[in-house]
Amino acid sequence: MSAWQAVSELATRAVVTVRFCQAVPFDTTGAVATEASGFVVDKARGIILTNRHVACAGPFVGEAVFENREQVNVHTIYRDPIHDFGFLKYSPEDVKYHDVHEIELDSSMAHVGTEIRIIGNDSGEELSILAGHISKIDRNVPDFGPMAYNDFNTFYLQAASSSSGGSSGSPVIDIRGNAIGMQTAGRNQSATDFFMPLDRVKRALQLIQENKPVERGDIQVQFLFKPFDYARRIGLSAATEAKIRAYKKSEVGMLVAETVLPDGPGYRAGMIAGDILVSIGGQIVTGFVQFNEILDGSIGKTLSVVVERDGQEIELQVNVEDLDRITPDKYLSFGGAVVHDLSYQLARYYCVPVCGVFLSQPYGMLPLEDAGEGVLIRSVDGHLTPTLDDFIRVICQLPDGARFPVVYYSLNDINEVYVYVAENERHWTDMDLFTRNDHTGIWDRYTIEPPQSISSNIGTAGSGDQQYLSENTVQFTVSSKPAVQQIIPSLVQVHFYIPWMINAFPVSRRTGTGLIVDAERGLVAVSRSIVPFELGDLSITVAESLTVPARVAYLHPTLNFAIVQYDPWRLGKTPVKSARLSSRRVNEGDQLLLHAYIDKKGLCSVKALVSLVEPMSIPKHTPPRFRSINADWFKLDTRDVQKYNTGVLGSISDGEVCGLWVSYIGDASDGEDTSNEYFYGMDARLLLPVVEKLRNDEVPEIRVLGVEFTTISLIEARHLGLDQTWVSRIREHSRAMRHRQLLMISRVACDSMCSGTLEPLDIVLEMNGSMVTQNEDFYAIYGMSSVKLTVLRNMKVISVEAKTDQDFGTDTQRIVQWAGAIMHEPHLAVRQQCRKMPSKVYVSYSAYGSPAYAADLAPTSFITHIGDVATPDLDSFIIALRDLSASEDGFTYVRIVGMDMIPEVISLKLNSHYWPTIEIVRDKSVECGWNRIHHDS
Repeated sequence: MSAWQAVSELATRAVVTVRFCQAVPFDTTGAVATEASGFVVDKARGIILTNRHVACAGPFVGEAVFENREQVNVHTIYRDPIHDFGFLKYSPEDVKYHDVHEIELDSSMAHVGTEIRIIGNDSGEELSILAGHISKIDRNVPDFGPMAYNDFNTFYLQAASSSSGGSSGSPVIDIRGNAIGMQTAGRNQSATDFFMPLDRVKRALQLIQENKPVERGDIQVQFLFKPFDYARRIGLSAATEAKIRAYKKSEVGMLVAETVLPDGPGYRAGMIAGDILVSIGGQIVTGFVQFNEILDGSIGKTLSVVVERDGQEIELQVNVEDLDRITPDKYLSFGGAVVHDLSYQLARYYCVPVCGVFLSQPYGMLPLEDAGEGVLIRSVDGHLTPTLDDFIRVICQLPDGARFPVVYYSLNDINEVYVYVAENERHWTDMDLFTRNDHTGIWDRYTIEPPQSISSNIGTAGSGDQQYLSENTVQFTVSSKPAVQQIIPSLVQVHFYIPWMINAFPVSRRTGTGLIVDAERGLVAVSRSIVPFELGDLSITVAESLTVPARVAYLHPTLNFAIVQYDPWRLGKTPVKSARLSSRRVNEGDQLLLHAYIDKKGLCSVKALVSLVEPMSIPKHTPPRFRSINADWFKLDTRDVQKYNTGVLGSISDGEVCGLWVSYIGDASDGEDTSNEYFYGMDARLLLPVVEKLRNDEVPEIRVLGVEFTTISLIEARHLGLDQTWVSRIREHSRAMRHRQLLMISRVACDSMCSGTLEPLDIVLEMNGSMVTQNEDFYAIYGMSSVKLTVLRNMKVISVEAKTDQDFGTDTQRIVQWAGAIMHEPHLAVRQQCRKMPSKVYVSYSAYGSPAYAADLAPTSFITHIGDVATPDLDSFIIALRDLSASEDGFTYVRIVGMDMIPEVISLKLNSHYWPTIEIVRDKSVECGWNRIHHDS
């Protein structure tokens, strides 16, 4: 056996694969679930060395897997505030079978030319051993760009080898089997790897072994190592260069201040970028090892720092601060957003003071992505918020439903300031403060209770509150165009906030244009791309001046519209009007006016020509989400209309409403992060059956056939067996129509009433004795419990009686959040795309960094069993969770089936601390309409 083989075999007994999650976005890292490497450095205490970006700046959940596939739980006991290393801990007694080896740290043997081996988890492989040679020991740290973790104020080792994903945290060993470095990053294009030197790592380990705090000092200045020729160009004197070369003959450069953070100790002492470091506390300093040693041992002291600037030596008195003081150790989670104090990491990269509240998850209540990455919150409700504590003091006093301004800016452009009017959300989610606890490895959670809520039920119409009526009466703008002026009092803006990711809807907020169809009852028609379901907070804005709450009155199951309702008395005496809906069909060549609200631009009205009327054809989405089917759409002749996500289409003469301009959010294009959005017109006649029922205070009972149609030409139908007699009848029936076509069933919705009667590829010829050739022919079934159909199937014409599905205009009524996934009953879009329903527990969403995400419990999965307990529906699923007992290592197994009907077994590591089990159930007795139930003890 060769020496390297023996050394490598021994070292592999110390190397582990670290499988881990960071539960929430924190600092420079998003919520993740991935794997990396580490190695045991103290087997008696169960200490594993790995990278900082593996040990996580935020909440860590993970386990270590040894070479023999034995697995132990680990938690973070230390992550360095700056450098890319951290320590994990496991219980040595949990290792039952593996003969654990520990690797000694020896940074002194890192020399140019040293032969090395890198042992670790490389690109998900079981174990990989890569060879190389150290080529550089004083390399500046590579820059990985903005909003990413970047080490600084240290040298890195460099080697000619090529590792890849998963190798972070691997030991770099020499022929003696000692670690002389640790894998941190690499560049595949140049087959180059970068390694963390171990001098500060060894010091930190010794302090931890002695149960002492790992104190780190800093002056908030980033230095880079620059060669003498560069230093001379920026003002290094010959005398100083001679002094440094005499001090260390092998030296080739000096440390130069690259970034001096405003308001930091170095800045306050007078240091500026470009200063060349000569000495600290009377000691000449040319490298980072000595630099860090001095600062780490001088916390709270004032040191004499000599720098050279423009050929002159300058002595500065610099206070050394505790690095932990400017390292965030807590975060606030609320309303879908996550905030914490700005880190030294980000402040250093952008050269800003280490001060401010950083929005690490811009979502939900604070969707502040418009400013770009790296959002800092300057003030809340008019109060400055320089720290997280200040932020909490302000926001915890705001009641549920309160609207307040948030002033913010991006680190990428500190010169531009933005403002957003947020609405406080305390009824869907808790406001939780998490604080790091390195003794337990768990971030302790404290729930901040909301103050007294603002009730949305301020009063009732006829209460005699004339002041309220006066304050809530607004006037509309005046247009010189009669057709525009007539429609203005019927137009509103509709706002919808979505707190939970359900039904595959991709965004948390939507705003669009709605149409008042009954002012007396407060009924508004709007696209389902704005209001896709009932779960959420709904409001309307009238005349761009007055916003009032609303609720969902009806959701059409197959057409792209919803009816929402507000309380008319809330508008005071605002002169809103019911729109006049046209009963005339929209035809190609019609001239229409598109009226739509655009954010920050107000109401716009543009002329457009109807260029095409045809059967709707929207591709299915994966995972399935609502899309309109079995209707005709029309398109307009100008691309400008795509600037408006929704709108109202009216006559150019009298303001009569001919249709709605609606949209659908489809799949993203290849290589794109954003989804495609389809825009089209929907005939106003399709609203009438629902609106008439609601106007009569009746619940719309709409019946639909549980199928999806596509069109087929006569020639195609002939090839499929349609005889000449039928062809002639269809030609006669379609004589006045532009297109001669038939309707063929492309899909039959799972569990629909007609699923055992109708089949895909059936061509429908007649319904109740009348010829059918277009979608409009089926609108008559709205009140029918069944229909008699004549269909062409397998080249034969047969008659069948198909039952229709009853729909009351509701959607998902109950959801369960468990292990970071959201489950609910399969919504209609799923049933339309699935031939069989394995279970009524459907996974709609899986949060990044959660156990569900780590276990690949992906959307479109159906959960059939928790352990050995069958879960055919949500009730049995909840019961199974109550009785659930995980294995000793915290895992439980789950049986799932995908939409492809392929069964699979996965294992989840449960953690109710960060991912509790919560049930949201429709409950009209609750003010927001939904009841939130916590199932964890």
